[in-house]
Amino acid sequence: MWDLLAEPAKTFIKGGLDAFRKSDEIKNLTLAIQDRIRREVRFNAAIFDAISKDDSSLKTPEVVRAALVGSLRTDAFDDINNGLIPIVLFFSPELDKHKWPKWKNKDLYLEYLQSTETQVDLLERIYHRISLAKTFAECGGSMQVNLDYIRFMLAALDVSMKSMPKPSTSMVSNT
Repeated sequence: MWDLLAEPAKTFIKGGLDAFRKSDEIKNLTLAIQDRIRREVRFNAAIFDAISKDDSSLKTPEVVRAALVGSLRTDAFDDINNGLIPIVLFFSPELDKHKWPKWKNKDLYLEYLQSTETQVDLLERIYHRISLAKTFAECGGSMQVNLDYIRFMLAALDVSMKSMPKPSTSMVSNT
């Protein structure tokens, strides 16, 4: 991912925000970053689906659950989070919480997310919670993170990203 970010970062640093926003590179980079995050979100959602299933055939469900939590991915987020280009440039500035999925504890989760106003806010919150969950799983301690809450946030981000306008192929430059 660093190779993908190197040239756009130079454009951003040399020309500033306005030059970067007008460049062809931002269109290509936005598409690539959003797609990578979307795939990572869906992978993590599948892991949480597996965790949430009550499989009584497992001899050590807590060990399996900890292993599944440990397999959650954060590479895409980590790459853009460690880059020089502000993450906010690649995501929608607003969230439409009315479109979020129906969920068992949705009202409670919406209360938790009251101050979350942008996709970047939601994205950061998800990855902070995933990091906490992975840390607890690695320590062998009891899970002190609400995994259903993370599942809800992943589903909400996926819905939110689906409703974002997709760059048309004519917008994506071959440069």
